[in-house]
Amino acid sequence: RWGDLSGGALALVPHGARDLLSQYADSWHTVGMGSAAHTPPWIAILGLLSLMTLGNLAFFMAALFFLTPTLAFFIMYRSSKRVGLAPYLSVIAGLIYCFSPVLWNSINQGRIGTIVLALLLPSFLSLAPHQAIVESKSWRRIYSLALFSSVIAAFCAPFLLIYTGIYLVLLAMHLFNRRTEIKEQGPLTFLVSADTAVAKRYFASALIPWLLTEPWSLSLLIHPTQFLQDPGFPLHQVGGSWQILLFNLGASSGVPWWIISPFLIFAFVVLLNSYTRSQGLIAWCIFALALALSTTNISGHGSTGNFWSGSLLIIVEVLILAPALAILSDLIPNLRTSSIGLGHFITALTALVATFSVVMTALWAFTYGSQSLVAGSQDQIIPPFVASLAQTPSRPKTLVIREENGIANFFISRGNDLSLGDPDNVVALPAELESAIQGALDGTLLTSSKIIGEYGIKYIFIKSPANPNIVRTIDGIGGYVRGSATSAGIIWRVQGALPRVSFTDVNGNISQISAGDIGAQDVVKGPGVITIAEKYDPGWHLLLNGVPIKETRSANGVPQFVIPTAGTINLLEDGTKRRALISLELIALLSVIVLSLPAGRRRREVSIGESGEVA
Repeated sequence: RWGDLSGGALALVPHGARDLLSQYADSWHTVGMGSAAHTPPWIAILGLLSLMTLGNLAFFMAALFFLTPTLAFFIMYRSSKRVGLAPYLSVIAGLIYCFSPVLWNSINQGRIGTIVLALLLPSFLSLAPHQAIVESKSWRRIYSLALFSSVIAAFCAPFLLIYTGIYLVLLAMHLFNRRTEIKEQGPLTFLVSADTAVAKRYFASALIPWLLTEPWSLSLLIHPTQFLQDPGFPLHQVGGSWQILLFNLGASSGVPWWIISPFLIFAFVVLLNSYTRSQGLIAWCIFALALALSTTNISGHGSTGNFWSGSLLIIVEVLILAPALAILSDLIPNLRTSSIGLGHFITALTALVATFSVVMTALWAFTYGSQSLVAGSQDQIIPPFVASLAQTPSRPKTLVIREENGIANFFISRGNDLSLGDPDNVVALPAELESAIQGALDGTLLTSSKIIGEYGIKYIFIKSPANPNIVRTIDGIGGYVRGSATSAGIIWRVQGALPRVSFTDVNGNISQISAGDIGAQDVVKGPGVITIAEKYDPGWHLLLNGVPIKETRSANGVPQFVIPTAGTINLLEDGTKRRALISLELIALLSVIVLSLPAGRRRREVSIGESGEVA
């Protein structure tokens, strides 16, 4: 796993940090048929973190994947010591955690969100965020923890939802316990005069992560199914729900299913102990959620697949690992002086399963672990001769079709494979275009080439090995001219395909408009219609001689502008809303950072005794 990593859920790594930062700032993304989706903040965070390697993103990602098990050991060791475990128990916790099958399967499949969650969550929970809300009177600590939780939430949408939900429930319980006081004083008087410090800290802890991750967090509320999406490509999981019970989500190239993890036993231990029952209930609720969603099919990020339960299982593991070891260590002295019973068998079974899991996962990692979905120097999906077609002035797109497990999958290429962050910006194809593509593949829509061509798709490429039935269908349906057939695949040219931006005059003549990747500027010689071969979006704006022209939508769903007279046209995609939301995000971020920093006391706040000691 060294070099330019890609594979599994991980897209190709771009050249440097600047690519990720510019991607986060852009309001329009030239992926698929175009997208105005809000880029997740983990893109920007990853770009900033790569500055540690002087902006060499490929080296940073390779180092992250290579060092993840080692970092996981030290982080869990330090976190366990912080919560009161003895050093030898902290070492055991670190070993069990760093050889967790879920962690290794995350590395195997390129789950960058789960990897970052596994590295950050133990330290975060060891800082006792709930205790800080209830007992601490320092708002600086509250803001620091909220900032920490926001970074984790940026990589894991389920964590954002669970974290917020827990604190809103705790806030509701806190107010319910004070219902008599609220009823006597009235809600307004209670808010103004009563001691509401704890309630305010609950509310701030729940709200700040949403403020620091907007506008992406707002898009999650608008499209709640995005909470189920993990960073990168969705993948089809081979196993079933029973793998959740084993805490092992290994696919065909992952950790073998028979390497059983001890975390299910730990979950029962934590639940049955009266001191840790509340923590155990939270862990079991998250575990039940992972189990319920494990077979859910999701569509998005340019593909389809199953819900990835690994992030939820990592949360469960971090919640129960240290408490379970503490309970078992306290139980052992009592077992030494008691008769052999159920407690002896449970303790022995736990020790055997934990040892077996650690040893076998380590052996797998050093032997078959190299046969990973993620690897360096992967072959590109788009052959160079197809990529070169997209560099022509008309900026044509290519419909790429490849068959996997008997299913024909397709995506729209602009000449390059999707790079890191691109899958998270891909949105669904327009319904008209998707129907036309399906009609071309199964031969049910004879006019499919007209619709596909109107979206600027000039070429169809089927990657080898090509399905002969699909090849015969495309050859016989009409509107597609075969160009070449090589070992890489077969390519067709779509007749009558429009350039990215075109002008159709009143006589029906079509001419190409000089355009860049997003905008365009040119001179039209008379009235007609400007057509943009992109996904329709209200953000498209066109000025004719400085005067705005109203955007319309064609019968096939592409954006158009009716030009009444000759003049100079200027086409742009308005990113004002995106820039405004990012500005608010930066203001909130700077405010939280300032409020979380330690502040010195004014001179008048220093007592005379303290000033004398200093002197």
